[in-house]
Amino acid sequence: MTDSLPFSRTKTAFSSLAPTEWLPDWLNVVAKVPEGRTGEYRRKQRGQSLVEFAISSTVLLLLAMGLIDLSRAFYFSVALQGAAREGARHAAWFNTSSRANLYLKDSEIITTVQQALSGAGFSNAQVTFIPSAGCLVPSDNNTSGDKPYPSAAYPPTPQTVYVYACYTTPNGSQSGSQLNAPTDNSWRLGDINVQVLMKFQLITPFIQSLFGNTLNLAYNEHFTIQGKP
Repeated sequence: MTDSLPFSRTKTAFSSLAPTEWLPDWLNVVAKVPEGRTGEYRRKQRGQSLVEFAISSTVLLLLAMGLIDLSRAFYFSVALQGAAREGARHAAWFNTSSRANLYLKDSEIITTVQQALSGAGFSNAQVTFIPSAGCLVPSDNNTSGDKPYPSAAYPPTPQTVYVYACYTTPNGSQSGSQLNAPTDNSWRLGDINVQVLMKFQLITPFIQSLFGNTLNLAYNEHFTIQGKP
């Protein structure tokens, strides 16, 4: 018991000191923060955090702006797809009682497309049918009449739509306009291709700097013309 007493006193003396008071002077120099520099160090930390936040927030803002325009483009692409499908389906329909394709004409197609696009915020004045003697020729010259289409085929005004139709008879002859619907069953197994082209307006400056002020959006849909033998 008496032998351990000096050790106990020494331990007690050490425990009463601050965490670094019992260290040698050459170690205490490393452990202590120089007086007068604590506030300066904290200010530097705050300044560094502010710079990091400014950089990261700028990147996030640019990403958010890009997502806004990309989301809008996707929304209108889906609307064009639905409008082209509805226009082609309506034109290809066969009336069994009259045994004729009563809706296989320009006016029926444009009316159907306008109604389909009204749900996406388009007025009838923004959607125009473009008649032509021949069908719209794709820019890659594919024989099916599918996109891509030349830039000249798109409307010049942003947020407007051009509608084209390609009527193909069973024997393969084509035309880009039909004012009157056939009164018989002669178009059975022909093809109707409705093409909907839009000049899409970008709204965020960052995306405009990458792609320009507008983008060309297009969709087309083929339907086999119905009928009975």
